[in-house]
Amino acid sequence: MQHAFIMDPLEGVKSWKDTTWFLMKACQERGHRVCYLDQRSLWLDHDQLYSKVQWVRTVDDRDHPFEIESEEVIALSQTDAVWLRTDPPFDRRYFYTTLLLDRLPASTRVLNQPQGVRNWNEKLAALEFPEFTPQTVISNSADEIKRFAEEQGKLTVKPVDGFGGKGIVFFELGDDETVLKQATHDGAHWVVAQEYLPEASAGDKRILMLEGKVLGGILRMHADGAELNNLDQGGSAHPVDLNDHDLKICAALTPKLREQGIFFVGIDIIGDKLIEVNVTSPTGLQELSRFHDKEYHHQIIAALE
Repeated sequence: MQHAFIMDPLEGVKSWKDTTWFLMKACQERGHRVCYLDQRSLWLDHDQLYSKVQWVRTVDDRDHPFEIESEEVIALSQTDAVWLRTDPPFDRRYFYTTLLLDRLPASTRVLNQPQGVRNWNEKLAALEFPEFTPQTVISNSADEIKRFAEEQGKLTVKPVDGFGGKGIVFFELGDDETVLKQATHDGAHWVVAQEYLPEASAGDKRILMLEGKVLGGILRMHADGAELNNLDQGGSAHPVDLNDHDLKICAALTPKLREQGIFFVGIDIIGDKLIEVNVTSPTGLQELSRFHDKEYHHQIIAALE
């Protein structure tokens, strides 16, 4: 098989924790060819989607995790799988990338399906299942968020297109309201305001699912003196057992994930509440594989085979 990975620049990849690199490594170890491309290099010529690509090999070297074998322009229809693994935010460029990928024939599988990625905003998708989520308001109005704080007390506020813990702030009545004006860009941007969950101090669970089935979960814990558990914000990963309620949430998501063509997903749970559904470039696969001593990256590629 030939796999094309649309991802952020190779020089920024941290091979010791990067899920995309790990998936590419599994492809290579299973005898598949792997190429890298930047979404900016895509173009459509009538009914054919083309891109300049670099055929690469993964290397177990922190400083040089890839070897570039060759470069060429290809029609992506000649590949078997195209992995959409560019990190958020889901901006205009990301949106148009998904529209271009829609033009690929059924013989080339896109992971995750572009329509599903468009439909499932990572912050808002959880609200498909309100029985599992914290009390939430989506608004660009500082006054509306203040009203919500009167009901709920302390709030967690984050941009609807945020990622990796960026842009998250906390607010309760009596705090400087400037933080809300900054978060909403003076009313220009929507934010997600949710009741603050004290259980976050004990970490949050990232649960990885493949084709609607649970692979397992990791516990993300904040660094000393910090409040955010995100690994990109200095958090650390630890083993964790999933409980019956976690599995109940996953089971509720399964039909929708399959319906939307979401092949590989990461969901976030704090306490007993569903927080996010990560469909763009879910992470945590290397940590999960180490904790369970299983080759989950191979399991994912085997599912495609």
